[in-house]
Amino acid sequence: MKKSLLLLVALFSFSVPAIAQETAPDLRIDTPVAKEIRASLKARFAQIKPLLENGTLGITQEGKLAVRDPASVPLAERQNIARLIAGNANDQAALYREIARANGHPEWEQQIADTIHERMRKRIPAGWWVQDANGKWRQQESAAP
Repeated sequence: MKKSLLLLVALFSFSVPAIAQETAPDLRIDTPVAKEIRASLKARFAQIKPLLENGTLGITQEGKLAVRDPASVPLAERQNIARLIAGNANDQAALYREIARANGHPEWEQQIADTIHERMRKRIPAGWWVQDANGKWRQQESAAP
């Protein structure tokens, strides 16, 4: 459990090569706003992780959380799961925006999101569900080293 939690928190701590610009963005931005967003993501992950492990949630092609089969989710749990997904998506978007802003390039927001999602997909633990390029769900066979 700790390894998976650290994995998702670490996903937002990489520096990357230039993203179609001359200057590489620093994805390790540690502003007070970024710290607060990361803390929110980390706290929510305690509720999200079991849903990823049991296959209720998966990771889409875009690197977002989604319910794989809405009909399999009991009615009483749907609102809570929808709230977790929305909160996670909002925090991710806010973090990408903050990283871009702190780098002095708000126009990099989408490229930062794409880079983080690409790196995240390479580190998904075995057994979690992911969408392939055609939008079909499959279980991750093994995590990247």
